[in-house]
Amino acid sequence: MAAAPLRTWLRAIFALSLGALLLMTAPACDGDDDGGEAPPETEPAEAPPLPTPDLRIVAITDLKGYLEPCGCTSRPLGGIDRLAARLGELRAEAPTLFVAAGDLLFTNEQHAGPAAEAQERMRAETLVGILDQLELVATSLGDLDFQQGVAGFEALRAEAGFAVLASGVRLPAAADAGAEPNEEPNEREAADEEATSALRPLEGLRRVEAGGAPIGLLGVSALREPPEGVEVPAAPLDAAREALAEEPPALVLALVTGDRRLGRAVAELEGVDFVVQAGLDRAEALPPAEAGGSWIVHGGRQGQGLLVLDLYRPGAEGAWTNVSRWSVDVEREQLDEEIASLEARIDEWRREGRAEADLARQEARLARMRADRNALQAPALPDGGPAFAARWVPLDPDSPRDEGVRERLARYDRQGNEHNREALADRAPPPVEEGQPRYVGSGACASCHQAAHTWWEGHPHGNAYATLVERNKQFHLNCVGCHVTGYERPGGSTVTQNLDGALVNVGCEVCHGPGSAHVANPVAASIARDAPERLCVDCHNEEHSDLFDYDAYRASLLVPGHGRPE
Repeated sequence: MAAAPLRTWLRAIFALSLGALLLMTAPACDGDDDGGEAPPETEPAEAPPLPTPDLRIVAITDLKGYLEPCGCTSRPLGGIDRLAARLGELRAEAPTLFVAAGDLLFTNEQHAGPAAEAQERMRAETLVGILDQLELVATSLGDLDFQQGVAGFEALRAEAGFAVLASGVRLPAAADAGAEPNEEPNEREAADEEATSALRPLEGLRRVEAGGAPIGLLGVSALREPPEGVEVPAAPLDAAREALAEEPPALVLALVTGDRRLGRAVAELEGVDFVVQAGLDRAEALPPAEAGGSWIVHGGRQGQGLLVLDLYRPGAEGAWTNVSRWSVDVEREQLDEEIASLEARIDEWRREGRAEADLARQEARLARMRADRNALQAPALPDGGPAFAARWVPLDPDSPRDEGVRERLARYDRQGNEHNREALADRAPPPVEEGQPRYVGSGACASCHQAAHTWWEGHPHGNAYATLVERNKQFHLNCVGCHVTGYERPGGSTVTQNLDGALVNVGCEVCHGPGSAHVANPVAASIARDAPERLCVDCHNEEHSDLFDYDAYRASLLVPGHGRPE
């Protein structure tokens, strides 16, 4: 809950920012406050370290079934093995409660068919086992949790040791008697329809104790597309209020799946102290934001980092004081942007020959902004009353890994690979229409384009498939499509069939199209010479290739014998 000193501090920062912006557009303002000498600049004050908290809450938001990041990004963040190791370190420092919010076990990547569902099921089961090992206490319900129907959700919930909370949401009472998750979709839908005769509520409030403090975990979910037979509250906020009606705990942590409006509304409920906000589909974690006397925090998505909320005197009377360095860092970054903007304006005005008196006033204002920026410091831990410090801990490539969890992941990779290799062995690509070219593989290009082929063999495109083989992922549906040629295209490749190896790797025909006509008649008109950006972005997107720039990447592919003279 809010602290008066912090509100005063934030208002001062806002006033400073607004004044700077106004002055940027009016260099010759005659206000008396523009005069005077600038205060001496100082280096940013070093805040003293905070003591060990009485209670630590560690949270993840919108994990979306991610066991590990795609290894193709420049700086892959996340990985459940890194999460496990870092959580162990955090837990060793203070009494810790581990929670989650939002879509937890499934991604929004869809692959049709029973084999794909089986792979997703294996991944979800692996994740449930790991989260139980990490002592996850509770999560809020997400839309993707029903990716395999009510029966699939209930089967996973029965395996899990953690609670799935959603105030006012009711499930078919006989869901656990429905179709098995791996059955055909129409069979599972029929079982779900039979289960709608009776409904039973999901838990809305779970009472736990951590660090000697009684805590209420409140689940609030605004589902966008609930499965047939699942009853959702017309007003999730009313359902949350009802869950809190009977003897609300002294400390309430709301796990919310929904938009910002819902998060703010839950924060304004009487008795709620903190809201862990999920459902924003935002990679960047957000620092604490006050709303209605409570505080909203958000931890990004896909397990790229851990949201850490350190609580001091959680049972004390009074409003919560935010002593987060994270909040100060954000304010400092905003001031840095304003300072850089004013510096650029001053340089521009100097080139334009503005009056020296005007320039002097603006330079004095700039010096004061720098001094204020350097003086920013998180409020000190108060002598009494509750306080908190929030931070986001990124799980970067250098983060330690939990070896036991790594072994679980390796086992899942092997099992998923073997399952798909057998289950999808007969999966053939769509047939080629009469008169249309077919895929032939990059080897067919080598006789006429030897220099280009030799260069390609040493390029990452020419070794893309091997990176999957060495990790037992060459038959994983989430990966293989970006490591082969002509995936699921007429006459191309599938997860298991690739012209006996001719279409492994990202070959010539990914950019230039099926090459049989050009092999038969090697003239320019028989092959696509240009490779538009649309051919790249299915794989070179934000999630898998964060540094992708079409012009720069295309230029890097133009070498002697391949777009340039030999």
